[in-house]
Amino acid sequence: MATSAQIRVTAAEILGILAEGETLPSYESADIDEAITEVYNELRRMNVVTWASTDSVPDEFARSFAMMVAEARAVKYQVPTERYQRIKGEAMEAMMRFRALQAKQKIVQTPIEYF
Repeated sequence: MATSAQIRVTAAEILGILAEGETLPSYESADIDEAITEVYNELRRMNVVTWASTDSVPDEFARSFAMMVAEARAVKYQVPTERYQRIKGEAMEAMMRFRALQAKQKIVQTPIEYF
Protein backbone atom coordinates (compact mmCIF):
# COMPACT_ATOMS: atom_id res chain seq x y z
CA MET A 1 0.00 0.00 0.00
CA ALA A 2 1.29 3.45 -0.93
CA THR A 3 0.50 6.38 1.32
CA SER A 4 -0.34 9.78 -0.13
CA ALA A 5 3.16 10.92 0.92
CA GLN A 6 4.67 8.08 -1.13
CA ILE A 7 2.45 8.93 -4.10
CA ARG A 8 3.52 12.59 -3.77
CA VAL A 9 7.22 11.66 -3.79
CA THR A 10 6.80 9.26 -6.71
CA ALA A 11 4.89 11.85 -8.75
CA ALA A 12 7.52 14.51 -7.97
CA GLU A 13 10.29 12.13 -9.05
CA ILE A 14 8.42 11.31 -12.26
CA LEU A 15 8.11 15.04 -12.93
CA GLY A 16 11.82 15.51 -12.25
CA ILE A 17 11.26 18.13 -9.56
CA LEU A 18 12.59 15.98 -6.73
CA ALA A 19 16.02 14.40 -6.64
CA GLU A 20 17.05 11.60 -4.31
CA GLY A 21 17.65 12.82 -0.78
CA GLU A 22 15.78 16.09 -1.29
CA THR A 23 12.46 17.18 0.16
CA LEU A 24 9.76 19.08 -1.65
CA PRO A 25 9.13 22.70 -0.74
CA SER A 26 5.76 23.12 0.98
CA TYR A 27 4.11 24.86 -2.00
CA GLU A 28 5.06 22.01 -4.37
CA SER A 29 3.99 19.45 -1.80
CA ALA A 30 0.61 21.17 -1.43
CA ASP A 31 0.22 21.44 -5.20
CA ILE A 32 0.88 17.74 -5.75
CA ASP A 33 -1.49 16.90 -2.89
CA GLU A 34 -4.12 18.91 -4.76
CA ALA A 35 -3.38 16.90 -7.92
CA ILE A 36 -3.76 13.68 -5.90
CA THR A 37 -7.21 14.84 -4.82
CA GLU A 38 -8.15 15.81 -8.39
CA VAL A 39 -7.10 12.44 -9.83
CA TYR A 40 -8.75 10.53 -6.99
CA ASN A 41 -12.03 12.42 -7.55
CA GLU A 42 -11.88 11.75 -11.29
CA LEU A 43 -11.40 8.03 -10.67
CA ARG A 44 -14.12 8.05 -8.02
CA ARG A 45 -16.54 9.58 -10.54
CA MET A 46 -15.69 6.66 -12.80
CA ASN A 47 -16.47 4.37 -9.85
CA VAL A 48 -13.11 2.55 -10.05
CA VAL A 49 -11.34 3.43 -6.81
CA THR A 50 -11.18 0.63 -4.31
CA TRP A 51 -9.84 2.80 -1.51
CA ALA A 52 -11.04 5.81 0.47
CA SER A 53 -9.46 9.19 -0.23
CA THR A 54 -7.68 9.08 3.13
CA ASP A 55 -6.48 5.47 2.74
CA SER A 56 -3.32 4.18 1.13
CA VAL A 57 -3.41 3.30 -2.56
CA PRO A 58 -3.23 -0.46 -3.22
CA ASP A 59 0.14 -1.52 -4.63
CA GLU A 60 -1.42 -2.71 -7.88
CA PHE A 61 -2.61 0.85 -8.62
CA ALA A 62 0.11 2.95 -6.94
CA ARG A 63 2.38 3.49 -9.97
CA SER A 64 -0.55 4.16 -12.30
CA PHE A 65 -2.08 6.60 -9.83
CA ALA A 66 1.26 8.43 -9.32
CA MET A 67 1.72 8.64 -13.09
CA MET A 68 -1.71 10.20 -13.50
CA VAL A 69 -0.90 12.70 -10.73
CA ALA A 70 2.36 13.59 -12.49
CA GLU A 71 0.52 13.99 -15.78
CA ALA A 72 -1.90 16.39 -14.11
CA ARG A 73 1.03 18.70 -13.25
CA ALA A 74 3.44 18.08 -16.14
CA VAL A 75 2.63 21.32 -17.97
CA LYS A 76 2.74 23.41 -14.79
CA TYR A 77 6.25 22.20 -13.96
CA GLN A 78 7.43 22.63 -17.56
CA VAL A 79 8.59 19.07 -17.96
CA PRO A 80 10.99 18.63 -20.91
CA THR A 81 9.41 17.27 -24.08
CA GLU A 82 10.85 13.74 -23.92
CA ARG A 83 9.82 13.27 -20.29
CA TYR A 84 6.43 14.84 -21.02
CA GLN A 85 5.82 12.36 -23.86
CA ARG A 86 6.69 9.42 -21.58
CA ILE A 87 4.46 10.72 -18.78
CA LYS A 88 1.55 11.29 -21.18
CA GLY A 89 1.96 7.81 -22.65
CA GLU A 90 2.15 6.06 -19.29
CA ALA A 91 -0.73 8.14 -17.90
CA MET A 92 -2.83 7.15 -20.92
CA GLU A 93 -2.03 3.49 -20.28
CA ALA A 94 -2.97 3.97 -16.61
CA MET A 95 -6.29 5.55 -17.58
CA MET A 96 -7.02 2.69 -19.98
CA ARG A 97 -6.30 0.28 -17.14
CA PHE A 98 -8.80 2.10 -14.91
CA ARG A 99 -11.35 2.26 -17.74
CA ALA A 100 -11.01 -1.51 -18.23
CA LEU A 101 -11.69 -1.92 -14.52
CA GLN A 102 -14.72 0.35 -14.89
CA ALA A 103 -16.06 -1.73 -17.80
CA LYS A 104 -15.51 -4.92 -15.84
CA GLN A 105 -17.44 -3.50 -12.87
CA LYS A 106 -20.31 -2.44 -15.12
CA ILE A 107 -20.58 -5.95 -16.52
CA VAL A 108 -20.68 -7.42 -13.03
CA GLN A 109 -23.27 -4.86 -11.86
CA THR A 110 -25.54 -5.08 -14.90
CA PRO A 111 -28.56 -7.28 -14.27
CA ILE A 112 -29.01 -10.15 -16.70
CA GLU A 113 -32.13 -9.93 -18.80
CA TYR A 114 -33.82 -13.09 -19.93
CA PHE A 115 -35.78 -13.08 -23.15
